[in-house]
Amino acid sequence: MANVTDPLARSVHGTNPQNLVEYITRQKIYDSLYWKEECFGLSASDVASKASELRAIGGSYGGNNRPTRFLCLTLKLLQIQPEDGIILSFIENEDFKYVRALGAFYLRLTGRPCEIYELLEPLYNDFRKLRYREMDRWKLTHVDELIDELLFSDRYCGIALPHLPRREILVNAGYLDGPGPARNSALTPLIEEKAGGNAEEFLRMLAEGNDAARVALEERKRRRRNEDEEEMKEEEEEERGKGGTERGGSGHSDYGRDYGNNGDYRDGEDRGDEDDANHSHRRSGEEGRRRAGKKSSGAGGGGGDDRKYGSLFKRSTTASDGGRRRDAPRDGGRRNDDGGNGNDDANNAGGGVLVTPSGEPLRD
Repeated sequence: MANVTDPLARSVHGTNPQNLVEYITRQKIYDSLYWKEECFGLSASDVASKASELRAIGGSYGGNNRPTRFLCLTLKLLQIQPEDGIILSFIENEDFKYVRALGAFYLRLTGRPCEIYELLEPLYNDFRKLRYREMDRWKLTHVDELIDELLFSDRYCGIALPHLPRREILVNAGYLDGPGPARNSALTPLIEEKAGGNAEEFLRMLAEGNDAARVALEERKRRRRNEDEEEMKEEEEEERGKGGTERGGSGHSDYGRDYGNNGDYRDGEDRGDEDDANHSHRRSGEEGRRRAGKKSSGAGGGGGDDRKYGSLFKRSTTASDGGRRRDAPRDGGRRNDDGGNGNDDANNAGGGVLVTPSGEPLRD
């Protein structure tokens, strides 16, 4: 019964408030010694006194993922669900920074988006240090960094944070008024006193004997130059876009025209039609030559001779000479003693007889 949510507690984001902590982490908290000894039967005021004793924030640590006391008190607040006024007093507490951190974390888990922005954004001006315990080491953070993580991160202290809409969306929808409150720097009173509120003049005064101030001043000047260059580029692009629009509107009548060699011009559409006609004519001629070549090779069966003599005639062959054509020289194409060609002698001997594709000899 010690781990059961208060029966009078209302659901948060459509679920039991304790379910905002993952099941495994919640079970580790229930099994921790601090939860059993220090968090049993606590009220809201008791949680505030326990939070004032905190010395660090964080999620789980160590090899066994032991929960921190900060996480145990967060789960206790989800279990008892104190009134909104008590949580507001946690956030406005300026004496105990860990009490403020606990109230801000609880509000981020259970609050509405408008309440979260309105109550947490003023804490950007709190620059006090906080100890943060990670899995295997410690690190130093600040209250304003904690608020920034709560507003813009999806997880913190190992806990998944509910979705928070951006401030711009809430402003456009009318739930928030204008931009967030301006952050006041801790150096503002000193800048007002020394340089009359001019931050750049104050840096120039410090840069005489301070290297860090000199670097900050150079960085400030470089950033200003980059901003000026970006503005100039944007203005040039806008002017170029306007000029292109004007030229495009005035030169629309000359669009698609081409000037010939003798000075006259032709419309682009007519020229395109002529090019398409020439291309189709060349393509049809190539396809016709390809089909003629295929037919001649299929009818003659001889390859090169068919291309030489055409597709209508072929030279006759006999089986007596082993399929050799009669026009082939019997002496291997050797020249005769009188200088003649052996092929011509074979043709004169009566070997060259032209026949039709059906096999009949060709008659004059």
